[in-house]
Amino acid sequence: MRYYMNPDYQRAKSEAYCLLQEFGLEKPPVNPMDIAKRLGVAVSFVEFEKKLNSISGFYDFEEDTIFVNMNEYPLRQTFTIAHELGHRILHAEWARSSDYKVLMREDTATNDPKEAEANAFAANLLVPRFMLDKYWQGLSASQLSELFVVSVPVIKNRISFEYGA
Repeated sequence: MRYYMNPDYQRAKSEAYCLLQEFGLEKPPVNPMDIAKRLGVAVSFVEFEKKLNSISGFYDFEEDTIFVNMNEYPLRQTFTIAHELGHRILHAEWARSSDYKVLMREDTATNDPKEAEANAFAANLLVPRFMLDKYWQGLSASQLSELFVVSVPVIKNRISFEYGA
C-alpha cells in the first residue's frame, strides 16, 4: 500500500476541529481520554517490556484501543492519546494494513507523513487556535501549559506555528 508523500496538515487540523465542534468543546483543557471514550475507543495504560519502554503508545485497530505507556509523564500521555486518536481518525485504512508498525519514540521524528499528521491532529485538538487566541498574549508558556494541560514545548510549538512568535 502506497501512502501519499506529503502530510496533509489541513486535513489533520480540520478533523481535530470537527471533533471539538461535535463535542461542544470551547475552552481548555481538552481531555483526549473523554473524547476517546465518547468515540467508543478504549484507552489502556500498560507497562511495556524494558526493551519496548521507549514506545509512548500505539493504536490497535482490531481492539479499537489506544495503549499508553504508563511510565510516561502525564502530559506526554495526554499528547500520546490525542496522537493515537489522530491515527484512528486520519489513518484507519493504514492502521488495518500490514504496513502499520509501532514506532519507538526516537523513530517518530522521521519524515513519515502519517506521524506528522497525527502530531498536527493532536496539537490542534489539544491547543486549537480559537482557544489559544484568547490566552496566548496574556499568559506565559508555563501558565498556558497548565491551562491547556500540555507540555511547555507543545505550547511553544503551537505559538510559533500559529503566530510566528
